[in-house]
Amino acid sequence: MRVPPARRRRWNNILIILVIVFIGLLNLPTIIKTYLIEPQSHQQPQYPHVLNPAKSLKEMNFTHYTLVKKSQHWHSDKILPITADQLVEHWLELSGTVIDEKTFHSIEDTLGNPGTVEVWYDDQEEPQRITYYQGQKFWVFKTWQNRWVAISVDKNYIIPTLTKSVSF
Repeated sequence: MRVPPARRRRWNNILIILVIVFIGLLNLPTIIKTYLIEPQSHQQPQYPHVLNPAKSLKEMNFTHYTLVKKSQHWHSDKILPITADQLVEHWLELSGTVIDEKTFHSIEDTLGNPGTVEVWYDDQEEPQRITYYQGQKFWVFKTWQNRWVAISVDKNYIIPTLTKSVSF
């Protein structure tokens, strides 16, 4: 028995349409991601760093001592209980929980006097001035992104007590 050409064409068209629909279904997740879902904006990290992790440091000035990078190693003008390299590493790792401005202003009176650390980066004309407060249970730092963060850390971990003076 012979199938009429019109019927054969109809079945060919149906098969072609079914193959196209099948290919469309396989690509549906990609199509949805590309055209229907907005890309996520580059969100700020939940625990931002105090120092800029993308920049290279060259000097850190504390109230009572200075750290300077010379030939790939850090040196201090005072004798510290840890090496200058370790202290800089502590600061590079320093990150905390974001505090909004309203919360900061509500606890500001309990924090006492602010301190400042001046951080010089290789490719910047002006230093980053890190304002910090030492509370009874935590510290509050102003990050390189001008955000307040709370950090629970021992004082000697980031601002060790001095022992003696030395010269560069």
